[in-house]
Amino acid sequence: MAAIAKPTLLNPLRSHLNELPLIDSSSIRTKLREFRFSHFNVTLKHARNASVLPVIRAQSSHDYVPDSKFYKVEAILRPWRVSQVSSALLKIGIRGVTVSDVRGFGAQGGSTERHGGSEFTEDNFVAKVKMEIVVSKDQVEAVVDKIIEEARTGEIGDGKIFVVPVSDVIRIRTGERGERAEKMTGGWSDLSSSAA
Repeated sequence: MAAIAKPTLLNPLRSHLNELPLIDSSSIRTKLREFRFSHFNVTLKHARNASVLPVIRAQSSHDYVPDSKFYKVEAILRPWRVSQVSSALLKIGIRGVTVSDVRGFGAQGGSTERHGGSEFTEDNFVAKVKMEIVVSKDQVEAVVDKIIEEARTGEIGDGKIFVVPVSDVIRIRTGERGERAEKMTGGWSDLSSSAA
């Protein structure tokens, strides 16, 4: 038989709780909100039935490019275009490329994919390959142009290219940083210096 607590044993606890002052949680939230945003220049947006959210504004200039010595070019491509793109990158002196198998959808919406005259679909995600190449600032446009030239079929699903600033490059083996770590023997800088 389970023991049942008698109501008289709980009454002393209830009486002590009743003696505590009641705290208005809305006043605490208001004070906290005032404290959080009083030291920052933040525009607040009040959404119906939602908490107060800061409005964050992006860079207003359309031709703004973050300045960095290095950039990572990420290309999401059709899998059967990878060998053409990587060969073309080797020809212009790009030696360091990372390739990953990825799945996703964009404008295709996960619709059927065409390859070799056949259409196929397994689920809502389409198999793609992501190529990642970290290059110096002066190489970015040549790499992007070469990827577009080799990967374009003119159909939906050709992919996307993202250019992301990289703050530093570090070679793990030697600890070299910056341009010395990014440079590879036989790469872009060797090809461009031998042509001069």
